[in-house]
Amino acid sequence: MTTMAQAIRQFLVDSASPQGVTSSDIRRHISDTYPGRWEPTTLTAHLYGCRVNSSGAYWHHRSADKFLFKDDAGRFHLYNETLHGPNVWMPVLDEEGDDGPAQSDQALEELIETSISFERDVEEHLIRNLEGVERGLKFMGRQVSIDVGRVDILAEDASGNRVVIELKIGAAKEAAVGQIAKYLGWYARQDGKAPRGLLIAGDFPEPIRYAAEAVKGLQLVRFKVQFAFALVSIDE
Repeated sequence: MTTMAQAIRQFLVDSASPQGVTSSDIRRHISDTYPGRWEPTTLTAHLYGCRVNSSGAYWHHRSADKFLFKDDAGRFHLYNETLHGPNVWMPVLDEEGDDGPAQSDQALEELIETSISFERDVEEHLIRNLEGVERGLKFMGRQVSIDVGRVDILAEDASGNRVVIELKIGAAKEAAVGQIAKYLGWYARQDGKAPRGLLIAGDFPEPIRYAAEAVKGLQLVRFKVQFAFALVSIDE
Protein backbone atom coordinates (compact mmCIF):
# COMPACT_ATOMS: atom_id res chain seq x y z
CA MET A 1 0.00 0.00 0.00
CA THR A 2 1.29 3.45 -0.92
CA THR A 3 2.21 5.62 2.05
CA MET A 4 1.70 9.36 2.07
CA ALA A 5 5.45 9.99 1.89
CA GLN A 6 5.64 7.82 -1.21
CA ALA A 7 2.63 9.58 -2.75
CA ILE A 8 4.17 13.02 -2.20
CA ARG A 9 7.54 11.93 -3.59
CA GLN A 10 5.96 10.37 -6.69
CA PHE A 11 3.95 13.52 -7.36
CA LEU A 12 7.12 15.62 -7.30
CA VAL A 13 8.85 13.14 -9.61
CA ASP A 14 5.95 13.18 -12.05
CA SER A 15 5.56 16.96 -12.02
CA ALA A 16 9.27 17.46 -12.81
CA SER A 17 8.75 21.21 -12.46
CA PRO A 18 11.94 23.28 -12.01
CA GLN A 19 9.79 25.92 -10.28
CA GLY A 20 8.61 23.36 -7.73
CA VAL A 21 5.05 22.86 -6.52
CA THR A 22 2.97 24.56 -3.85
CA SER A 23 1.45 22.92 -0.82
CA SER A 24 -1.94 23.52 -2.48
CA ASP A 25 -0.77 21.58 -5.55
CA ILE A 26 0.23 18.67 -3.33
CA ARG A 27 -3.01 18.78 -1.34
CA ARG A 28 -5.09 18.82 -4.51
CA HIS A 29 -3.22 15.86 -5.95
CA ILE A 30 -3.47 13.81 -2.75
CA SER A 31 -7.17 14.62 -2.40
CA ASP A 32 -7.93 13.72 -6.03
CA THR A 33 -5.75 10.61 -6.21
CA TYR A 34 -6.42 9.19 -2.73
CA PRO A 35 -9.87 10.58 -1.77
CA GLY A 36 -10.67 10.22 1.93
CA ARG A 37 -7.57 8.16 2.67
CA TRP A 38 -5.74 10.62 4.92
CA GLU A 39 -6.68 13.52 7.14
CA PRO A 40 -5.51 16.97 5.92
CA THR A 41 -3.50 17.35 9.13
CA THR A 42 -1.52 14.23 8.24
CA LEU A 43 -0.37 15.88 5.03
CA THR A 44 0.57 19.03 6.95
CA ALA A 45 2.70 16.93 9.29
CA HIS A 46 4.44 15.23 6.36
CA LEU A 47 5.18 18.52 4.57
CA TYR A 48 6.95 19.57 7.76
CA GLY A 49 8.44 16.27 8.91
CA CYS A 50 9.91 15.29 5.52
CA ARG A 51 11.69 18.60 4.90
CA VAL A 52 15.45 18.52 4.54
CA ASN A 53 15.93 22.24 5.23
CA SER A 54 14.15 22.43 8.57
CA SER A 55 16.21 21.71 11.66
CA GLY A 56 13.08 21.27 13.76
CA ALA A 57 11.86 18.44 11.54
CA TYR A 58 14.87 16.34 12.55
CA TRP A 59 13.91 16.62 16.22
CA HIS A 60 10.13 16.37 15.98
CA HIS A 61 10.01 13.67 13.28
CA ARG A 62 13.40 11.98 13.51
CA SER A 63 12.48 8.90 11.52
CA ALA A 64 10.75 10.70 8.66
CA ASP A 65 12.43 10.33 5.29
CA LYS A 66 13.88 13.76 4.50
CA PHE A 67 13.39 14.37 0.79
CA LEU A 68 11.55 17.70 0.51
CA PHE A 69 13.24 21.06 -0.01
CA LYS A 70 11.15 24.19 0.57
CA ASP A 71 12.47 27.27 -1.24
CA ASP A 72 12.17 30.92 -0.21
CA ALA A 73 8.96 31.26 -2.23
CA GLY A 74 7.37 28.44 -0.22
CA ARG A 75 7.43 25.94 -3.11
CA PHE A 76 8.49 22.31 -2.65
CA HIS A 77 11.15 20.41 -4.61
CA LEU A 78 12.78 17.01 -4.37
CA TYR A 79 15.98 17.77 -2.50
CA ASN A 80 19.07 17.71 -4.72
CA GLU A 81 22.39 18.48 -3.06
CA THR A 82 23.85 19.84 -6.29
CA LEU A 83 20.98 22.28 -6.79
CA HIS A 84 20.15 23.13 -3.20
CA GLY A 85 23.52 22.83 -1.51
CA PRO A 86 24.81 20.47 1.19
CA ASN A 87 22.58 19.50 4.07
CA VAL A 88 23.55 22.00 6.76
CA TRP A 89 20.25 21.70 8.59
CA MET A 90 20.65 18.26 10.16
CA PRO A 91 21.39 18.53 13.90
CA VAL A 92 24.43 16.80 15.36
CA LEU A 93 23.65 13.27 16.56
CA ASP A 94 23.91 12.34 20.22
CA GLU A 95 27.08 10.91 21.75
CA GLU A 96 26.36 7.42 20.49
CA GLY A 97 25.76 8.84 17.01
CA ASP A 98 22.45 7.01 16.86
CA ASP A 99 18.95 8.43 16.75
CA GLY A 100 17.44 5.03 17.49
CA PRO A 101 15.99 2.35 15.23
CA ALA A 102 14.57 3.44 11.89
CA GLN A 103 10.82 3.33 11.47
CA SER A 104 8.83 2.46 8.39
CA ASP A 105 6.68 5.06 6.65
CA GLN A 106 3.62 3.22 7.96
CA ALA A 107 4.92 3.43 11.53
CA LEU A 108 5.69 7.11 11.03
CA GLU A 109 2.17 7.80 9.78
CA GLU A 110 0.69 6.00 12.78
CA LEU A 111 2.91 8.05 15.09
CA ILE A 112 1.89 11.31 13.42
CA GLU A 113 -1.79 10.36 13.51
CA THR A 114 -1.48 9.53 17.22
CA SER A 115 0.16 12.89 17.90
CA ILE A 116 -2.50 14.76 15.93
CA SER A 117 -5.31 12.85 17.67
CA PHE A 118 -3.80 13.66 21.06
CA GLU A 119 -3.65 17.36 20.15
CA ARG A 120 -7.30 17.28 19.09
CA ASP A 121 -8.23 15.62 22.40
CA VAL A 122 -6.37 18.25 24.42
CA GLU A 123 -7.98 21.04 22.38
CA GLU A 124 -11.43 19.53 22.89
CA HIS A 125 -10.84 19.23 26.64
CA LEU A 126 -9.60 22.83 26.77
CA ILE A 127 -12.69 24.13 24.99
CA ARG A 128 -14.96 22.30 27.44
CA ASN A 129 -13.02 23.59 30.43
CA LEU A 130 -12.10 27.20 29.64
CA GLU A 131 -13.38 28.18 33.08
CA GLY A 132 -10.53 26.12 34.49
CA VAL A 133 -8.06 28.34 32.66
CA GLU A 134 -9.72 31.60 33.68
CA ARG A 135 -13.01 32.34 35.38
CA GLY A 136 -15.52 33.89 32.97
CA LEU A 137 -13.73 32.77 29.83
CA LYS A 138 -16.25 31.91 27.09
CA PHE A 139 -15.67 29.89 23.94
CA MET A 140 -16.27 31.79 20.67
CA GLY A 141 -14.70 29.63 17.95
CA ARG A 142 -12.04 27.08 17.03
CA GLN A 143 -9.62 26.76 14.12
CA VAL A 144 -10.67 30.22 12.93
CA SER A 145 -9.09 31.22 9.60
CA ILE A 146 -7.90 34.82 9.32
CA ASP A 147 -5.70 36.60 6.79
CA VAL A 148 -2.48 35.71 8.61
CA GLY A 149 -3.17 32.13 9.64
CA ARG A 150 -5.54 29.97 11.64
CA VAL A 151 -6.28 30.59 15.31
CA ASP A 152 -6.67 27.49 17.48
CA ILE A 153 -9.32 28.94 19.81
CA LEU A 154 -11.07 32.28 20.11
CA ALA A 155 -12.63 33.22 23.44
CA GLU A 156 -14.06 36.19 25.31
CA ASP A 157 -13.14 37.06 28.88
CA ALA A 158 -15.48 38.22 31.65
CA SER A 159 -14.95 41.85 30.61
CA GLY A 160 -15.90 41.19 27.00
CA ASN A 161 -12.35 41.34 25.66
CA ARG A 162 -11.29 39.10 22.77
CA VAL A 163 -8.88 36.36 23.82
CA VAL A 164 -6.71 34.57 21.27
CA ILE A 165 -5.62 31.13 22.43
CA GLU A 166 -2.85 29.11 20.83
CA LEU A 167 -2.27 25.52 21.96
CA LYS A 168 1.01 23.66 21.63
CA ILE A 169 1.53 20.04 22.63
CA GLY A 170 4.78 19.60 24.52
CA ALA A 171 7.24 22.44 25.09
CA ALA A 172 6.50 25.67 23.23
CA LYS A 173 8.99 26.67 20.53
CA GLU A 174 10.20 30.18 19.76
CA ALA A 175 8.05 30.28 16.62
CA ALA A 176 4.90 29.95 18.76
CA VAL A 177 5.44 33.39 20.29
CA GLY A 178 5.82 34.98 16.88
CA GLN A 179 2.75 33.11 15.66
CA ILE A 180 0.41 34.33 18.38
CA ALA A 181 1.91 37.83 18.23
CA LYS A 182 0.94 37.90 14.56
CA TYR A 183 -2.65 36.96 15.41
CA LEU A 184 -2.82 39.56 18.19
CA GLY A 185 -1.58 42.27 15.84
CA TRP A 186 -4.11 41.33 13.18
CA TYR A 187 -7.06 41.42 15.58
CA ALA A 188 -5.84 44.69 17.13
CA ARG A 189 -6.04 46.30 13.70
CA GLN A 190 -9.41 44.73 12.89
CA ASP A 191 -11.07 45.49 16.24
CA GLY A 192 -9.44 48.83 16.92
CA LYS A 193 -8.31 47.60 20.33
CA ALA A 194 -5.72 45.11 21.47
CA PRO A 195 -6.91 41.59 22.32
CA ARG A 196 -5.40 39.37 24.98
CA GLY A 197 -3.42 36.26 24.18
CA LEU A 198 -2.98 32.94 25.94
CA LEU A 199 -0.21 30.62 24.79
CA ILE A 200 -0.92 27.22 26.31
CA ALA A 201 1.74 24.50 26.23
CA GLY A 202 3.21 21.66 28.23
CA ASP A 203 6.28 23.70 29.14
CA PHE A 204 8.04 26.99 28.42
CA PRO A 205 11.84 27.03 28.15
CA GLU A 206 13.50 30.16 29.48
CA PRO A 207 14.08 31.78 26.05
CA ILE A 208 10.33 31.51 25.33
CA ARG A 209 9.53 33.34 28.56
CA TYR A 210 11.85 36.18 27.62
CA ALA A 211 10.26 36.44 24.18
CA ALA A 212 6.74 36.40 25.64
CA GLU A 213 7.55 39.35 27.90
CA ALA A 214 7.97 41.50 24.79
CA VAL A 215 4.43 40.77 23.53
CA LYS A 216 1.86 43.01 25.19
CA GLY A 217 -1.19 41.21 26.52
CA LEU A 218 0.30 37.72 26.18
CA GLN A 219 0.18 35.24 29.04
CA LEU A 220 1.74 31.79 29.23
CA VAL A 221 -0.31 28.90 30.60
CA ARG A 222 1.16 25.46 31.31
CA PHE A 223 -1.10 22.41 31.09
CA LYS A 224 -0.63 18.96 32.59
CA VAL A 225 -2.23 15.77 31.33
CA GLN A 226 -3.57 13.36 33.93
CA PHE A 227 -4.54 9.82 33.02
CA ALA A 228 -7.33 7.87 34.69
CA PHE A 229 -7.62 4.09 34.54
CA ALA A 230 -10.70 1.89 34.87
CA LEU A 231 -11.16 -1.85 34.56
CA VAL A 232 -13.24 -2.93 31.57
CA SER A 233 -15.46 -5.98 31.74
CA ILE A 234 -15.06 -8.49 28.94
CA ASP A 235 -18.87 -8.59 28.67
CA GLU A 236 -19.20 -4.85 27.99
